Amino acid sequence: MKLKLTHPLKLWKINQSFGQNNLSWYKDIGLKGHNGIDFYAPDSTEVYATHDGRVTFAGYDDSAGLGVVIRTTEKFDYYRPDNGVFEPAYYKTIYWHLKKDTIKVTGGQTVKAGDLIALADNTGRSTGAHLHFGLKPIYRGEQDWRWYNAEPNNGYSGAIDPMPFFALESPKLTATLRFGDEGEQVLLLQKILGNLIIDGDFGLKTMARVKQFQELKGLVVDGIVGPKTREKLNI
Repeated sequence: MKLKLTHPLKLWKINQSFGQNNLSWYKDIGLKGHNGIDFYAPDSTEVYATHDGRVTFAGYDDSAGLGVVIRTTEKFDYYRPDNGVFEPAYYKTIYWHLKKDTIKVTGGQTVKAGDLIALADNTGRSTGAHLHFGLKPIYRGEQDWRWYNAEPNNGYSGAIDPMPFFALESPKLTATLRFGDEGEQVLLLQKILGNLIIDGDFGLKTMARVKQFQELKGLVVDGIVGPKTREKLNI
């Protein structure tokens, strides 16, 4: 059975993919490149568990800031690139650069996919608010408390690309939106546009950002999110 992940954020937008940017900073810590996915997540964006499991860490790391780690409680198929076969393994997901005093879970707690676990920020070695999301296949040791990375020498500290494991599509704008509207679609619009207070209220600042976007994309500048503007925003 294949592990299927749900989205850790309501908005799906990637700042940096797995394996990108072979920078000196990554080399300094023994990595070939980025060992996860950096998702666009403005300050205080809600972060959700991507699968059922058990929280194995919730706290502070010297370089990565505040984070949460969740481990599956059952085994899933794992493809071993060294021998070309599938074998059962557990997985753990990693959520990092979280906001101080917002972690909602504790070590040992059982969670379900979609549970709110924290808010995003830029704690640790980070240049701006975002969510670093990682995935590692792991094996249990002889003692229950000891676990090992399935790929410790792959150049990414045992992490693998999470993208093939996501099962759902990103939420899309589907409604025509204009000044005075409220609700989930306005929240999504504000997250996509960025540099806005995410409050679900289509006010003057949101309308101004829509007009800026329309001008940038060569659309009719009317501040209304109609079909043509939606099409561009949903890319």
